[in-house]
Amino acid sequence: MKNNENEEQNYQTSLKLQQGHYQNRINALPPPGKAPYGYRRGKDRYIIDRSTAPVIKDFFEQFLLFGSLRGAVKYLDKRYGKKISVSTGHRWLNHPVYRGDLIYQNQDIIPDTHIAIISREEAAQIDRLLRRNQKLPPRTASAPRSLAGLVMCQKCQSSMSVSCTKIKNKRQQYLYLRPNNCLLNPPCNLLNYETILQQIIEKICKYLPETVAKLNLPNPEIIRNNIQEKINNKQAIINQLPNLIKSEILDSETAALRRYKLQTEIAQLSAKIEQLPPGNLKIIAQAVSLPQFWQDLSEAERRFYFREFIQQVQLIPISAKNWDLKLVFVF
Repeated sequence: MKNNENEEQNYQTSLKLQQGHYQNRINALPPPGKAPYGYRRGKDRYIIDRSTAPVIKDFFEQFLLFGSLRGAVKYLDKRYGKKISVSTGHRWLNHPVYRGDLIYQNQDIIPDTHIAIISREEAAQIDRLLRRNQKLPPRTASAPRSLAGLVMCQKCQSSMSVSCTKIKNKRQQYLYLRPNNCLLNPPCNLLNYETILQQIIEKICKYLPETVAKLNLPNPEIIRNNIQEKINNKQAIINQLPNLIKSEILDSETAALRRYKLQTEIAQLSAKIEQLPPGNLKIIAQAVSLPQFWQDLSEAERRFYFREFIQQVQLIPISAKNWDLKLVFVF
């Protein structure tokens, strides 16, 4: 008898929790629990926590600058003494809350419910960087050398890693590329890193603009405008809901449900806009095809631009001492 009473009590408690979560969703209120790092709970929404939001903002800026999640995590520890795991950093980069949106347990998203820490443009670039890094070998996204994870030997089909040898009694160091799993006899040669680096830059300057020019890409602006028109139409319906309540065409609960459905649809459409490629791809390609563009870049900055355009660099042996290379672009 007592077990039945406990089960009934647990069931009623569960129903009350579900009802509370449901009311939070349709009223666009924050879900229960502690506010995400960078925010604190206000009366009916998240508000910026001025002591922690700058830390989050700096973390995002580091990732946008260098495209390295592990690098941004290390920077946070060094600069602020804030220790987080790589998985936590990845969750921050993906989390809708930092883009000004709420996400609930059922994964529904309500857009523009509070002040965002990053802009929509920054969020779109973060998503592109994360998708790009997924295609790279583990840890190479944060490697100190710009060619790490990009180069493979076409002869032995082995990926190539960057190695360093320091000259005895000198500060000078020698960088070279070596195949990781070459099974040939004799094995493929080690290659001078700087030589290959300069050849890649020359190939980018020569072939990137003409490759981009040949792309038959749909106009992102036309797609963006079409989606934005759908968003505007749905927002116009939301704006009409108070008048429909006032004229008693809809009751408050029905209007709240309608608003919730429209808001989730707007969030889905906004996500499609954020996934569109940048509309100025041809302009960017022209800029990076200038040799002087590459002259003053650090290795981290070169790494960022290489991975923006290059999927793989294939080294092609011509003779024992001569090599050619082929760039495989991401598009």
